[in-house]
Amino acid sequence: MGIESHFYIGRAERIVIAILLCLVSTALALYAWGSHGVSTEESKQTHVSHDSLHRSKDYVGPPERLRHKSSNKFTRLVQLDLNKADSLTLIKVPGIGPAFAHRILALRQKLGGFYTPLQLQEVYGMDEDKFLALKGWFVIKTPPRRYLLDSLKPEELPEHLYLSWAQRKAMAKLLYRHGHISSWAQLMRDSSFTRDDSVRLSHYFIESKSR
Repeated sequence: MGIESHFYIGRAERIVIAILLCLVSTALALYAWGSHGVSTEESKQTHVSHDSLHRSKDYVGPPERLRHKSSNKFTRLVQLDLNKADSLTLIKVPGIGPAFAHRILALRQKLGGFYTPLQLQEVYGMDEDKFLALKGWFVIKTPPRRYLLDSLKPEELPEHLYLSWAQRKAMAKLLYRHGHISSWAQLMRDSSFTRDDSVRLSHYFIESKSR
């Protein structure tokens, strides 16, 4: 038996092979078309800009009235007065949402206003990266609420976030004893006040000459 007999392919075998080749070619063509079609459709559904929703055939986003549109965000850097900006203005700043805006306003109210944008570091949940991203958006044009030291009354001392109970007690004691507080030098003689306390509080409790 010659070697040709081992590789002889009859007519029936040739037909089977031709059918198999056609099936394989059709399957490959369908796979290539299907993959292209899916990726194109997905790209239409999920390729969205940074200020729009990611959608699919099963998700079209919330109702329009409930939608927080990031298109309302500032598109370029502006400097806002930190003591005047309201919540609607704050949420226009990239990186600030409604909850974070509420925290900023809550701290501002407790302080009676900010005296420096650096105080944003005291907002709950503020980390270094977020602070560095936000600080350039804010300036202080409107000063915080201030109290004249020599106008304070012992029975009407304000409750300030930076002022501890012991410090309020020391201030009341000085007022009862001397009738007034003339300067921070006078306050600093009391052990309740440190240099750091004077740096923080002197922006809110000021001497007459500093007015």
